[in-house]
Amino acid sequence: MAYKFNLRTRRLDNGLTLLVSENRRLPLLSLNAFVLAGADQNPAEKPGLAELTCRLLDEGSVSFTADQISAMIESEGGSLSIASTKELTSLCFHGRAQSLSLGLDFLYEMLVQPTFPGPSFDLEREKLLTDLKALEDEPQAVAGKIFNRHIYRGCPFQHPLSGRVESVRELHREDVAAFHQAKYGPRNTFLVVAGDVEADRVEEAVGSRFDQWRNPGLGLVPLTLPQRQVAPEFEHFEMDSEQLQIVLGHLGITRNDPDFHALQVLDIILGSGPGFTSRIPRVLRDQLGLAYLTYSSITHSAGIYPGSFVAFISTSPRNRSCALERIVAEIESIRAGEFSDEELETARSFLTGNFVFDFESNYNVARFLLSSELHQLGVDYPKLYPDIIRSVTREDVVQAADRHLDPAKCTTVIVGPGQST
Repeated sequence: MAYKFNLRTRRLDNGLTLLVSENRRLPLLSLNAFVLAGADQNPAEKPGLAELTCRLLDEGSVSFTADQISAMIESEGGSLSIASTKELTSLCFHGRAQSLSLGLDFLYEMLVQPTFPGPSFDLEREKLLTDLKALEDEPQAVAGKIFNRHIYRGCPFQHPLSGRVESVRELHREDVAAFHQAKYGPRNTFLVVAGDVEADRVEEAVGSRFDQWRNPGLGLVPLTLPQRQVAPEFEHFEMDSEQLQIVLGHLGITRNDPDFHALQVLDIILGSGPGFTSRIPRVLRDQLGLAYLTYSSITHSAGIYPGSFVAFISTSPRNRSCALERIVAEIESIRAGEFSDEELETARSFLTGNFVFDFESNYNVARFLLSSELHQLGVDYPKLYPDIIRSVTREDVVQAADRHLDPAKCTTVIVGPGQST
């Protein structure tokens, strides 16, 4: 199936990038603001600051209280979601086509002039602390936290996106206001509108609200990432649980890596496909009965910054050695090209067949348009993608695996009962 977007791109004089895609099939729209200010911009001593700032954006602005924002969105039959990731903060309003003006008003208020009320700050900080403390009792979350501490050592991603209990406890309202002032500006913001809209009207409405937004003090910090490790690392964290959580992996790739598509095919063959499609779940879980849950991936976390190659298994403590040996063996088998033509074709068919779901909603289209802009994919990428995947050969997969997977130099994290040696 060919995909074609009626796309208009405009950069305002203040540096804000506007992307508009018209889709008249349903009277709905998705308004999305993406600010390149995620956990990468957290000060070294203040993990969690970007997350806490994000949580407070809809808690009141110069023109609206939090209750007013909530009530007006509900009255419009719309929804608002706000999230912070490694790379960016997103504010997404989904509603009916006639909600364009109101939705843009909300985005402007939350982006440009939030007030961060003191009582709301206190409440959200306590909620964040509660969430962080709850994660300390979840073995899988603990394993992921320890794993990231190893592979991202020395950069902000060594900490959970939500921060640490001790760092969040020391955050103040002034920290949030200062982070917003220093990190939110038109030059690092993408406004993406998709749905039943007229591009001319959107341009006019956005310009009338955002043209005067200025932030000459914008102070984004360039991130220096660690190199992939050159020696194996190991940590066992003892917890009282029935299963062991085992995470094995190392630093991964960026979205722009030339091997990205070959590695997508590899991911499906090795560990991230459904059912019997992937080798690790099929062998370790279904054939050998070693796993309650298992998967692997190197492309899912790829973005502006390198993600991670992760192989995960949840298993019984008595299966610890066997599970580790078999998961490494499956990785090595892919590196050696020991997979069938049928597995290769199944992976390619799965990727091309499921690609349609990347565009099933206006929000998904908006996310693609952002990705296309950030990674210079080109607006014709959806049309080209099936042929790109079909052209991936066995040699492409093997060479990509050899370049990017190194189980002999992985970090291995085990969380659960047992000895730490």
